[in-house]
Amino acid sequence: MGASFPQGPGGRGEPQAAGAGSPTRWEALRPIYLRTLCFIRDGDRVLLVRRRKPPNEGLYNAPGGKIEPHEDPYEAVLREVHEESGLRIRGPQLRAVITVITQTTGAQWLLFVFVAEHPSDPPDPVATDEGDLQWVPLKEISTLPVVSDIPLMLPYLFVRGGVLMGKIHCDTDDADSMLAYEFRIT
Repeated sequence: MGASFPQGPGGRGEPQAAGAGSPTRWEALRPIYLRTLCFIRDGDRVLLVRRRKPPNEGLYNAPGGKIEPHEDPYEAVLREVHEESGLRIRGPQLRAVITVITQTTGAQWLLFVFVAEHPSDPPDPVATDEGDLQWVPLKEISTLPVVSDIPLMLPYLFVRGGVLMGKIHCDTDDADSMLAYEFRIT
């Protein structure tokens, strides 16, 4: 599935002037949320947090969170992982960019998904108010109440190759309301 972008005056993808192709009022008002996730690996285990807050309260997910206005996704993932686990990861690698489109709210979530190795210092993650942290063997993740996109993404995250691009359609902002998805490696 390819994408085409409106061409600007120089034909190089610059924004077009208002008029034909301008966003509708609905498109201009729909919320867009920028988020990061980081799957931190320690051998055959990955660090997950059981969320205490919505969305996805009570479900296991990778550490991560919102991208602040002054940050790029890389800076945000470093900060979020430290805030949620106390860990200072080094060299996280971008492995997926996932767009989640929410049917009932019209919201769009753009997730930048990274992987990193467990740093040696500090040796263990620390608990925070985000949720309970747990090292989970990769083969046991499907037995836990996890955010529904995790089992779909995991087979792509720890293999060499391109970046996973995906689109997920959900009914609500909770990932458990997944209606459909499409993935491709670029």
